[in-house]
Amino acid sequence: MALVDDEHSGANLAHWEAMARFHGTGDDSYYDLDLLRSGGTLLGDEELDAIKRATHGDGLEGRDVLHLQCHIGCDSISMARMGATVTAVDFSRSALDRLDELARQCGVDITTVEADAVALPGSLSARFDVVYSSIGVLCWISDIDAWMGGVARVLRPGGKLVLVELHPLVTMVESLDPLIVDFPYRFDGPRVYSGTGSYANRGADIEWTTVQYAHSVGEVVTAAVRAGLTCTYLEEHTSGTFNTGQFLGPEDDDRYRLRLGAGAERDGRREPPCPMPVLFTFIGEKLDAASGIADAERS
Repeated sequence: MALVDDEHSGANLAHWEAMARFHGTGDDSYYDLDLLRSGGTLLGDEELDAIKRATHGDGLEGRDVLHLQCHIGCDSISMARMGATVTAVDFSRSALDRLDELARQCGVDITTVEADAVALPGSLSARFDVVYSSIGVLCWISDIDAWMGGVARVLRPGGKLVLVELHPLVTMVESLDPLIVDFPYRFDGPRVYSGTGSYANRGADIEWTTVQYAHSVGEVVTAAVRAGLTCTYLEEHTSGTFNTGQFLGPEDDDRYRLRLGAGAERDGRREPPCPMPVLFTFIGEKLDAASGIADAERS
């Protein structure tokens, strides 16, 4: 995950330090580390498809990949197994320590870097063919322009950003029954939340206070363009392979959908409501070295 600003970074760092120590310890259903150690992957269908699209089907073999906001690095390990040379960045020392141990157990080499996602070290500049970031990363970012600027700076010309993220519409919804909408669609400054548990185990005995930020799809794409990235692919997904916490359960095809209200009435019967977007995939390409200018001017 990532730092936000001096005022709020302490709370978020404490939160992600606690999450890094808890996730994958056997008391959650999200991080199946036994599957990972045995050679399996925790990459979802959307992430795998995004990687395939970004590489035109060639995969990650021989490519330099930066995994931004890697947490404990399950996807870092999977991408290394796909043939990539992986550098994993996170601001949580505990997360990187967990990743170092997991990589050793899985028999892969990962370079870990402790850094703020909006202030990437200069040593990473123009080194990567792919920057990958996935699921629940942007809500921790107070300055989306700085985040995208850093991505553009570390990419080589022709390099790609692969971003698979929760759709801002689904993050607005706290619960379906009752329907509670407690998060904005677009950026309106910091929002402070307190609670217990983890997205991987809602009943976990962990208390937390965090500061989060909303970013609309338009704001994300515009920030990428301002940083010098060209949008080559954008898809809004109306289903996903995992429960973000709001859904009542998987449907018959084992996918999760967000359905609000009632559907159309036809022939005296009520249809299911149409599904709302729950994820989006954005792929941006750095066309030339000039895309790092905006980032350099902010530094």
